[in-house]
Amino acid sequence: MSSGLLLTILIAVFVGGIAQRVAGIGFGLLLAPFFIVALGPHEGVVVTNVCGALAAGLVIRQVWRRIDWSMYVSLAVPAAIGVLLGTYTASVLPVGPLEIGVGIFMLAALTSSLLLNRTEMVLRGSTPKTAAGLVAGISNSMAGAGVPAVSAYAVLARWPQASFMATMQPFLATLSTTTLLVHAVLEPGAWPRLDWWVWVVLCVLTAAGLRAGSALAPHVPEATARRIVVALAYLGALSALVKGILDLQ
Repeated sequence: MSSGLLLTILIAVFVGGIAQRVAGIGFGLLLAPFFIVALGPHEGVVVTNVCGALAAGLVIRQVWRRIDWSMYVSLAVPAAIGVLLGTYTASVLPVGPLEIGVGIFMLAALTSSLLLNRTEMVLRGSTPKTAAGLVAGISNSMAGAGVPAVSAYAVLARWPQASFMATMQPFLATLSTTTLLVHAVLEPGAWPRLDWWVWVVLCVLTAAGLRAGSALAPHVPEATARRIVVALAYLGALSALVKGILDLQ
């Protein structure tokens, strides 16, 4: 990994921490494409989930009273099944097509999230929640981003933002931890070979980004924060798609 690419990743981690605290989501959306470009789809997903679990875990204590634990369970159980399915699928696919698939999925998920904000459809019942959790588990294990599926459900179910943002923290922490455990069992060779100091810097920047986000949150409109996250995620997804195409040549 070049020093320029490493610097880009470290900046993305810091910005991702800010986005996680300000908007409640965005860490995996923002980081996964960059990590996948730098490390490959398997190792990139692992690093994304390490940082994601840390970020969500640090935010939980600040939003504890607003967490909807019933909704958390309804999403987390099918998500665990999705992680198993997604990890196995990723383990048998070649790198190039997997990177292309990740890029296409991210672009489609981001675009659909934007379009769903304009619909008046309302989802009810347990089936949509189960489907959202399952898809989140599959996409998180394959692309390092489980938020789009649940975000789409939240929009269509008219889930109040404060409760959604709070509940996403234990859900994402559980999702990331489950993904890491399943990857360790099914793909033991996928753990990234990074120097110890890189891991330390990643963790420090994640925490620093969250602290900066806490300071900025009262001054940044939620809609503005989400637009920035989506814009950066689009750039990252395009990078993953281009790299996958190049790897096929």
